[in-house]
Amino acid sequence: MYFMCMYAFKSYTLKQLRSWDATSISLTAGCDLFMRYVTRTSALEHEDFNSAKSRLLERAERFGEISYKARKIIAMLSQEFIFDGCTILVHGFSRVVLEVLRTAAQNRKLFRVLCTEGRPDRTGLRLSNELAKLDVPVKLLIDSAVAYSMDEVDMVFVGADGVVESGGIINMMGTYQIALVAKSMNKPVYVAAESYKFARLYPLDQKDMVPALHPIDFGVPIPSKVEVETSARDYTPPQYLTFLFTDLGVLSPSVVSDELIQLYL
Repeated sequence: MYFMCMYAFKSYTLKQLRSWDATSISLTAGCDLFMRYVTRTSALEHEDFNSAKSRLLERAERFGEISYKARKIIAMLSQEFIFDGCTILVHGFSRVVLEVLRTAAQNRKLFRVLCTEGRPDRTGLRLSNELAKLDVPVKLLIDSAVAYSMDEVDMVFVGADGVVESGGIINMMGTYQIALVAKSMNKPVYVAAESYKFARLYPLDQKDMVPALHPIDFGVPIPSKVEVETSARDYTPPQYLTFLFTDLGVLSPSVVSDELIQLYL
């Protein structure tokens, strides 16, 4: 009965969720960790089908509660790193980064944000709008103005589509070049990411991952003979990251592999 229940549960959960976006690292990692969490109980081996199903659903709801609270935990852990008068550079739209900044604003910290446009989907526009609603001073930058503006910046905050075994991150296109510029100018780069985004991946370079393609609107017709790069994310190696703020704690990139082992045990 246990195996019947597990088969039905796993088939519905993984096939339905993963088919929504086969290229999403956070979705795939979340599904894997979800299955590990809900089935990590020996009681299932001794229960009938209905009892096992109820226990699985109970643990699934618990996993959802843990995931929901993760952003709040991350926001709390990051507050001591945000100081009055600081300028923070953010890239694209990240719910957990927004929660970090919202919490800082609610704590009456005085800071300003430089927000990149976030090509190709311009998600930075969305984040700048959300920050304006919070009365946080925000300045919108075109993506190519990062190096030009970096001398104004005290720290960089980015989210992540996935945190990989090396301690690096896979995130929206442009994150890598921001980290390179920040490193060269001795600016800390902080990553805010929930632990369900920890993925069992070890990319060796920018092309060593499943591509996530996104159409780009340049505003003018592009000749068919012109090749357009449509990849929507890049890989930032761990040596360009300072700390990762997670619901597991504040981690240095070097300890991510140990945390992954514990998560997937």
